[in-house]
Amino acid sequence: MKHNIVTFVSITIFALSGIIFWDTGFAWIVFIVIAILYITATVYGSFSIRSNYFLKSINSGKRKAIALTFDDGPDPDTTPKILGVLRDKNVQATFFVIGRKAAKYPELLKQIDEEGHAVGNHTFSHSYFLGFFSKSRLKTDITKCSEAISSAINKSPLLFRPPFGVTNPVYATVLKELGLHSVGWSLRSFDTRAKNKYQIINKVISKLKPKDIVLLHDNLKVTADSLEDVIEHCLQKGIKIVPLSQLIEKAPYDS
Repeated sequence: MKHNIVTFVSITIFALSGIIFWDTGFAWIVFIVIAILYITATVYGSFSIRSNYFLKSINSGKRKAIALTFDDGPDPDTTPKILGVLRDKNVQATFFVIGRKAAKYPELLKQIDEEGHAVGNHTFSHSYFLGFFSKSRLKTDITKCSEAISSAINKSPLLFRPPFGVTNPVYATVLKELGLHSVGWSLRSFDTRAKNKYQIINKVISKLKPKDIVLLHDNLKVTADSLEDVIEHCLQKGIKIVPLSQLIEKAPYDS
């Protein structure tokens, strides 16, 4: 991954700089600059899932269509409304669920599954501190989410989305061990910041292009309110909406 390349290059430049600049009195300045650049690249890579800095994520599709994905559910107030819109429009989506919510609302997971949508892993805790979890703790958290999903729909997910899009070397190791595919996005709706549905509609419509994986959240009323208009725009423009598994050509569940 890019992190390994950046680390190797940084160490090499660091060593060469020591040789070249040691007798000039500028060595420590050069060392500090290299360290700052390395830290900056690492921080950026951690928070930008599309950079594929620590691990390879699937951030766009392979077909001339788009896929709708929803994070942070299921939610008893908004998920049913979103499912209703999807049903009316005959559109299938993927829901990356939080395990503790899945365990609390298994009937919603069953509804999602029975209506033809896929369910993905979004960790059990969705903790703000997941990026600092040890390998064993992160593995336990992700596994617990998969177990909650499997308990509700009797299917084991293969698709995983890191909360907040944050990744690190620990994620890379754990996902490889668990056989999960990291899924990012190519179009972020910014629905978590939207004050009304029109901000979401305008954001998606103005940026939408073929092969996009669209990031939405099914725990937000404003998202539920905007969904019908977003889908209707796609249909009017002839933009095909397909299940994520078809767009990225990856099975959603372990057979």
